[in-house]
Amino acid sequence: MNRARAFVNDSYRGGAGRILTDNAAFTPEYLNAALEELQDKIRNNGVITLIKDNYILSPITALPAPDPAVQVFVSYQGFFNGVEMVPLPCLPSDLRTIEKVWERQTGSGLPFKRMTQPQEGLPSQFQGQWLGVWEYRGDALYLCGSTITEDLRIRYESQQAVITASDNFANTEIGILASVNQLATLVAYNYARARGSPGLQVLAADSDKQMRYIVRRYTRRAQSIQYTRKPYGQDGGGSYWGTGGLPF
Repeated sequence: MNRARAFVNDSYRGGAGRILTDNAAFTPEYLNAALEELQDKIRNNGVITLIKDNYILSPITALPAPDPAVQVFVSYQGFFNGVEMVPLPCLPSDLRTIEKVWERQTGSGLPFKRMTQPQEGLPSQFQGQWLGVWEYRGDALYLCGSTITEDLRIRYESQQAVITASDNFANTEIGILASVNQLATLVAYNYARARGSPGLQVLAADSDKQMRYIVRRYTRRAQSIQYTRKPYGQDGGGSYWGTGGLPF
């Protein structure tokens, strides 16, 4: 915020500003808008800063009996086990969308097996000892269910918590490294746009330039990884029952 104030020439009172102050009613809105835009930009450019992995959802309890009409799901509110909603497990509060899911029998200590996503929703089938497939819809993780209790391991994109007027900006952490210039420029842009500033094009150009710097940092890191095309008909992850193919 100090840098954003400097960009709009409001570094009065030792940097606290006279208009774009921390306690102004519009400041959290400008800051959250900038933060949301930054996160959307880095996701769209494949930056992995917001990826979280190896989050365990357990237990995904067994169904009382196989029934093709039953689906279970894990949401932010808890777990629907096919009969009732229970508070745990639940999705992490910072989850934006799920990328990958693995499964294993609870208490087995075995490696997790990769699950697959069907193209047109979950199949209608009698449940067995594997969940096999998953679908993310309605902000919840849907499954066909299993006849044994299982653990899920998920990899997901996270979302920075919303900043409120009551937050102490000095103690609020933004989990995106080297993003001060980008965030400050976006805050300055939102502030200047509301006031009809003639400098909007300059701020927009600066924002694009700073975004390229962030993306290049991760692009160069990714260039050190060897990539190969996935074989036709496989997901490349040793997924469904170790075959790598679809379950139906």
